Amino acid sequence: MSRTVEVKHQIWIKAPLPAVRSQFADLYHHIDTNVHPKLKFEVLAQEPQRARFTQEVKLLGIRQRDLFERTIADDGSIHDVSVQGFNKGGSLDFAFKPAAAGGQDGTEVDITIRLPLPFLMGWLAPVLTSQVRREVTAAALEDKYDLEQRGYPAKSLQAA
Repeated sequence: MSRTVEVKHQIWIKAPLPAVRSQFADLYHHIDTNVHPKLKFEVLAQEPQRARFTQEVKLLGIRQRDLFERTIADDGSIHDVSVQGFNKGGSLDFAFKPAAAGGQDGTEVDITIRLPLPFLMGWLAPVLTSQVRREVTAAALEDKYDLEQRGYPAKSLQAA
């Protein structure tokens, strides 16, 4: 049986590429505006292309806390990897590209989540996959709402 669960999700957001990239990377904005009510973040260090943060989430009824290291590539894609905690070795990847839908310009976001399965727990893969798919769909819709309805962009984008 597979030792990891992988879930891919795609969402279109009616917002320009720079705003979407910036919002997804802006941990402080996510905390201050509670973009994801089911997630709890704490930023430990942040630089323009890197960050270190903790994330708490409840999956399968279990409270999970992980320490993530984030890398932001030159193309704006984001790679988060859990270096400590329940999901150590797991990762979240976000890629962005301009895309039109219904005659409107926007941004397509591709999200890939990989989570390790505990030893001898491969039988949990279908249940975990289903829950992760539900959670990533909900989180992506929360980011979409934040960008389209609340009107993110960050102050740094407004000044540009």
